Amino acid sequence: MMRRLSSTALLVLLATPAFADDAGYYAGLELGFTISRENEIENWNSGLELEDEKELGPLGGLFIGKEYDKWRLELGYTLRKNRANTFDVENTGGLDLDLGTNRSGGVQYSHSLMATAMYQVADLDEWKAYLGAGLGASKINFKRLRSGQTLILDDSKWRPAGQIVAQIVRPVSDTMEFSMGYRYFRAHSGEYNTVVGESDIGVSNHDLFARLSWKFGEKKRKAVPAPAPQPVAQPAPKPEPKPEPKPEPKPVPLPGPFMVFFDFDKADITPDGAGIIRAAARAYKETGNPYVVSIGHTDLAGDQGYNLKLSARRVEAVKAALIAEGVDADKITADYKGENDPLVQTEDGAREAQNRRVQIVLKR
Repeated sequence: MMRRLSSTALLVLLATPAFADDAGYYAGLELGFTISRENEIENWNSGLELEDEKELGPLGGLFIGKEYDKWRLELGYTLRKNRANTFDVENTGGLDLDLGTNRSGGVQYSHSLMATAMYQVADLDEWKAYLGAGLGASKINFKRLRSGQTLILDDSKWRPAGQIVAQIVRPVSDTMEFSMGYRYFRAHSGEYNTVVGESDIGVSNHDLFARLSWKFGEKKRKAVPAPAPQPVAQPAPKPEPKPEPKPEPKPVPLPGPFMVFFDFDKADITPDGAGIIRAAARAYKETGNPYVVSIGHTDLAGDQGYNLKLSARRVEAVKAALIAEGVDADKITADYKGENDPLVQTEDGAREAQNRRVQIVLKR
């Protein structure tokens, strides 16, 4: 069953449009803590009836996924470990047990292989919030569960499983992310062999985890070759022209353009950007107050509609700063282009600092 479920999950993920190219993949590891709910172990033939209580335990896992717009699709393996703490015995079922609460021993393991889909539901400044759900299979292993010295259960089975996940994610660098979150995991109940016969047992866990992930598979930018030089035909010699009157001197070209760059997904003026704006305002005053054209841009990471609005916020921020530096408001023309007309050509979805800009041009 485990092979069928995991193979089906992998095929579903790879068949989605998000996996149509080799960009946007990530992989990582997780560590955390897990608590497993109490299990009722009952056998009607013998009358055995008891309930276990387990300790808070560790968890660890590995995962690989694909990010596509606001979706994340993942395949993950998680190992959970919870030691048995006590058994509350209500009916001994003929075993050498004391009624009431007894110290217990043994370990409950779960090895889960899950396919999970998550969707970004909020953008919290540097953090992004995701909610998701997953399906898969889990091997539930009850390792020598006992009350006192009396063995109760020592069996394992693969069972269908599901989970819901909530997590927040923030970038650590261009290629690394940190995340933390909560997960509710549940394996479908199954018949496990106790020492007095079969008992129907279901397993569920509440997890708290932290993750580190690394991005890979980004497409490399292809260098655009320089055009080959074209042969130049040599013109036939011309007779020397008559001297012409000297033309009037051309006007001195205006300085610029001035480039104001922005941080990723921000419209705030940086200290370097403020210096560029002051230089543009000074040139405006020194050249006779020409017209000022400012155009906002973004890189190709993210949604086009969102980026168009982001470029508008950037150009409005620069316009306000120019006015504060003494540039006449009626001399400023503001425009924004979003992802269009990048300074550096990149693949769609790539972050590029030089494309996150507002260009200031002086015109007569």
